[in-house]
Amino acid sequence: MNETNKLIGHRSQLNLLLDNYNHRFPHALLFNGIKGIGKFTTAMIFIDEIYKNKKNKEQFVFTINTDENRPAMIDDIRSSINQISLTNSSSNQKSFMIIDNVDNLNFNSFNALLKTLEEPPKNTVILIISHDIQKIPKTIVSRCTTIKFNCLKKQEVKEYCDINNIDITNFDLEKNYEFYGGSIEKLLFFVNGNGVKLINQLKEITSKEELVFSEFEEFYSFMSTDYDKYLKIMMNCIFTFQKKKYLTYYKNKLIIRKILKFFKNIDSFFEQNLNIDKKKELHFLLTEYISTNVNE
Repeated sequence: MNETNKLIGHRSQLNLLLDNYNHRFPHALLFNGIKGIGKFTTAMIFIDEIYKNKKNKEQFVFTINTDENRPAMIDDIRSSINQISLTNSSSNQKSFMIIDNVDNLNFNSFNALLKTLEEPPKNTVILIISHDIQKIPKTIVSRCTTIKFNCLKKQEVKEYCDINNIDITNFDLEKNYEFYGGSIEKLLFFVNGNGVKLINQLKEITSKEELVFSEFEEFYSFMSTDYDKYLKIMMNCIFTFQKKKYLTYYKNKLIIRKILKFFKNIDSFFEQNLNIDKKKELHFLLTEYISTNVNE
């Protein structure tokens, strides 16, 4: 199968890149859109198309801060720049420096990236992948050509599942779209395991006016089998619930204040990076959410 045929959605973005590659192509691109919709895949398919008749293309592609690698530090960026400079010293072929998950770079790494954008290596395209452009310094955004990536549509998600033999027998793509929001990464969290069970249990336990001890114990027992994975799903569900509640009761100032306070408390909780056990963490998150319940 041709690599471009593996792309789900984002065809217009890929065509834009290919059509303009030989016409004053920018030295820095910023791909922005929610995580798990195919930004990195689009970048790699674009590069594969550019190098399809070239040997040893790997020596011209440098990736930093991918999900498989540790968080990028300033030395990673500097090391890649040095490698690119050596690679391009005797070649007219463009090199690509891909920085994934740019949102989680630290202050020093952002500064190193800014310096690189101001003085880019020769014959190099810097491709930055962002999941939330608001978390990136404006000085960096202003030096890039930004390409927006939209969430995948339901039919595109179904197409992805068909091509990749993803079993969705017990997961209604249409009904549960609000939970995965067009993100393949989020979808896989739900379908690979007990995602649907978690949704149902979470709805039940948070529908009460207060957290019931026995139900909490049962829910924690379920969560503890793969806590980190299920916590991501749970938080995604809770944020979806809050969004729906916000849109439904946007004229009710009391409810809106509760929801905004919830987000503030959660942000503060995670920023403190408290060293508490998972059970206490889960209890806090559920209690905070229940405090925003609407009394009808």
